[in-house]
Amino acid sequence: MDAGTDSDLDIQATCRSLALQQIGMLTRIAEIGMRLVEAEGAKAIAQAEQPEAEQPSAPPAKDHGLAFARHAGTVQRALMQRPRAAADLGPRDGAARRARRARQRNHVTEALYALIWDPAQSIEELDEADHRTGMLHERLDALYEDEEDRIEDRPVGAVITGLACGLGLSDEWRRRAADWSDPPYPPPPTGSPGEIRARRRARLHELMRRAVKAVDPGKAPGLAAGIEARLEEPDAEELIDAEPPGRAAARLRRSLGVDFAGDYEAPPEPHAPDKPSGPDPG
Repeated sequence: MDAGTDSDLDIQATCRSLALQQIGMLTRIAEIGMRLVEAEGAKAIAQAEQPEAEQPSAPPAKDHGLAFARHAGTVQRALMQRPRAAADLGPRDGAARRARRARQRNHVTEALYALIWDPAQSIEELDEADHRTGMLHERLDALYEDEEDRIEDRPVGAVITGLACGLGLSDEWRRRAADWSDPPYPPPPTGSPGEIRARRRARLHELMRRAVKAVDPGKAPGLAAGIEARLEEPDAEELIDAEPPGRAAARLRRSLGVDFAGDYEAPPEPHAPDKPSGPDPG
C-alpha cells in the first residue's frame, strides 16, 4: 500500500524516524569526510615539504591541497546540517509530548471529578466535594508543572490511583476504576475478549441512559432518542475499544450538550447479577 494513502500511518513517528535517519547519515558523511580530509591533508603536507630539487618538472596529476579543501567543505556542510535536523526533531517531539501530557491530565481530571461529585450529595457532602476539588487542582498543578517528570509515560490508571489515595478516594476508585481505566489498573477483567467487550458496551449504554434521569421530564424523550441515535454512530462503537466506558460516555455526552455525569454508581462485579430495576418484591 502506498504510504501516502495509509490511514494507519503515524505521522509523528514517521517524521521522527526520518529526522533521526537524516542525523545518522549526516554523521556518517562527516566521519568519512574527515578520513578523506586527514588523508589528503597528509599528502598535501608531504607534497609541500618535498625539496625543490626532488620536485618533478611536470605539475602533479592531483593537487592534494585542493582535494583537502573540497573534502573539508563537505565535512563542514554535514556538520552544519546536523543541528538543523536535530532542531526540526525537537519541536515535533516536544509538541507531541505536551499533547500527550494534556490529554492525560484531562483524563485524570475527568475521572477524579466523577469520584468526587455525586448528584445525591447532601449540603455538607457538597461542601466536602468542593474542598476536595480545590485540593485536586492544587495537586494536579504540582504534579504536572514539573516538566522533567515524564508523568505522561505512566499508565493513566496508576496516576489516578496515586491521586485518589491522597484525596481519600481509594475505595471509590477501586469500585469504579473499570469505568475510567484499562488494565492493569484495575486488574485485568475476567472472561473472553468478546465477553469483556460486551460488558464494556453494556456499561457505556447504561452510563449514557442515566443522563436522562437528571433532566426535565419534558425533555427526557428527546434526549433519550438523541442518545439512542448517538450510540448507533460508528465512532461510538469504536470508543468501546479505544476508551474505558466512563471516558467514552463523557465524550458522547458532551456531543449531546449533556453535562450530567451519571456514573456515580459502581458497576456490578462481572460475576454478580444486575440489580433489578422494579420495586422490591419484599
